[in-house]
Amino acid sequence: MKKLVVVAIVFLALAPVVAAQTAANFTGKWEGTFKMERPDGTEGDPRPVVFDLTQKGKVLTGTAGPTAQWKVEKGVVNAGKATFEVQQPNGPLFKFTLAIVKGGLEGDMAGERDGVVRGHAKVEAKKAK
Repeated sequence: MKKLVVVAIVFLALAPVVAAQTAANFTGKWEGTFKMERPDGTEGDPRPVVFDLTQKGKVLTGTAGPTAQWKVEKGVVNAGKATFEVQQPNGPLFKFTLAIVKGGLEGDMAGERDGVVRGHAKVEAKKAK
């Protein structure tokens, strides 16, 4: 009986590690929208966003933008969340925090210019067909 209890405790202790290792992968082409948050807290109109991502372990690379043309930088996957930056040429730096929820990407984007956050947006995307 003691062996059974020990085995159960070990299994429960390792379950989060196993779950993290089998978490969904961010690799693929994702298409969706982002909605900027207005200063009054309301959402703006949806705008298109495309991610073409490759995950190798905890490293995330690829492109993102209205048509996936800007390079993903500082891409990291940790505990089921992807964080990365995309620098728009002659424009703001976009910082993303995304997770895979029910088979789709969901999360936030912050736009910075000169180190100051200028706006926030909600992001939703699905795998491209």
